[in-house]
Formats: sequence, structure tokens, C-alpha cells
Amino acid sequence: MGKRGSSTESSDDVARTLQVGDGDELRHRALAAAEERKRRPTCVVILGEDVGERQRITGSTFVVGRSSRADLVLRDPRVSSRHFRIEDRGDGFALIDLGSTNGTHVNGVRVAGEQVLAPSDRIELGDTVIRFELQDALDEAYDEALQRLIHVDELTGLYQRRRFDRELDELLARHGGAPVGLLVLDLDGLKTINDTHGHLFGAHVIAQTGKLIGRVLPADAIAARFGGDEFVVALPGHDLEASRQVAEQIHAAVRGFDFDHRGVALRPGISIGVACAPMHGQSRESLFTAGDRALYAAKHAGRDRVCVYGA
Repeated sequence: MGKRGSSTESSDDVARTLQVGDGDELRHRALAAAEERKRRPTCVVILGEDVGERQRITGSTFVVGRSSRADLVLRDPRVSSRHFRIEDRGDGFALIDLGSTNGTHVNGVRVAGEQVLAPSDRIELGDTVIRFELQDALDEAYDEALQRLIHVDELTGLYQRRRFDRELDELLARHGGAPVGLLVLDLDGLKTINDTHGHLFGAHVIAQTGKLIGRVLPADAIAARFGGDEFVVALPGHDLEASRQVAEQIHAAVRGFDFDHRGVALRPGISIGVACAPMHGQSRESLFTAGDRALYAAKHAGRDRVCVYGA
């Protein structure tokens, strides 16, 4: 018997396992693995109102600014509508300031015209700081998981308020004069459930309600948990009547759902206020004011019902 690891035995092993054509297959696998590891340019907001936002640069140009048509939209009021552009030059990436009011700085130095970017460069504009990164698939997966922690409510799977506010602002800007419905929702009876059975039972009701809302909503709608037992829904393209119908569907879903938990019967209600842009306001603040007033009307009318603002 030959020695373990001898050159003869190693040759035989290769002869037995590497068949004709395996060389091409190995080469294809190596190329596929290299492509998977390819580092892609990405902008990540690390400071400012939009902290946690990230956008991969996929085209030859990438615009950052407050305009709803920018590739990375920022809400910072000190950022210009089209603040700067990043260009793919083939052998690297260059940042070009687009005549912004407050200027663009890279690593603390103001950009005069254009600046070649390197990985981990800090781009400062207004009160926002963006890090330019070259990310592989593992980096992207980490960032996506981090974004979910920042933007998604773990209990319900809906957006958190910060993300919802951003999305609603963009919806109102993008839809112009087209209708955008807003529902403001509040669970009824949750305090009694918490006081009688404990907060784990209340958390169960909140979690199931969030999932019910997500299942009922149209595909293009967005929803968030605002904290506690409050929820909010935005309905692009829905006028006041269409928004009311969605509210009634959510109300019926909550009323008809079996919330029983650990053998305990739980019967929460839900009050919903309905408002609509542009008839009740064209900004997020004015729309929320109308939705809140409609919700209060539902509460004062006896709770567990849908009320439309102004009706």
C-alpha cells in the first residue's frame, strides 16, 4: 500500500474525479463566484434625517438631492433639489457638484467642480453625511438587514413612523394633484386587555392587527405602526370614497378575526379616521391633522367605527 498523501495516489484521485469537460465547468463556477463577489457602488446615509437609507448605483449617472426625481432623495432642507451627481467613468467614480447652494464636501474638503471618489469617502451636504461604498453581496445583505431593523416594526412587520413619513412625503410629491388617501387607526379596548391579562396579550393583539392590515391593503399602499396601538395607512390613487371602503374592509377584518390567545378570548375593536389629499391638504402635516380629527370623531361617536373627515 502506498503512503497516505503520496504523489501517485494524488494523481490517481484526480484521474478518478476530474472528468473530461470538468475544466470548463470549474472555470464557469469560478467566474460565477467572482461575479457574485463583485463589489457594487452604493451610497449609504450615515448622518441626518434620512440615516439608514442606502441606494445602489446601477446606471452611468446617479443624482442625489431633494427632488422626487433624484436617485437618492433626501429630506434635508439645506440640500438642493439636484445637489450632486456621481458618474461611472469606467475605471472609477467621480462626484460632480451641480451648482448646489450650500456646496458639497468630500472628507471635509469642498468640491470645486468634480472629485474622484474612493471607498469609504464621506460626502457632506447640508446636515447630511453619505458614505460612498463598494459593497459585495455580503455587505449588501448586512445593510439590508440593518435597514429592516431601522425601518420595520418587528412586532407587526409594518413600517416604523420614520420610514412611513418619508414614503408619504414622496407619494404626495410624486402624485401631484392625484388623490392619496390617509387612514389613521387606533385599537379600542387594548388597555383593558393589558390590565386584565397582561401586556403579552396586548402585544399579541397589536401584532395580529398589523398583519391583518397588511393583508387587506392594496398592493401599492403603505402602512406603519406609529407606536403603541396606533397605525396609519397611505393609499395612493384612492379618493375619499375609495379610502373609506378600504377602511371598512380593515374594520370588518378586525371585527371578524379570532384574537384568542392561550385560551383567552380577546375582542378588541378599532376606530379609523379617513382623510384624503388634496381635498384635505397637500402636505403630510395637514393630511395628518384631518385624519386625526376624523379618528377623534370616531372615538366620540362610540368607538369601533369608521369616520370620514368632514362628514
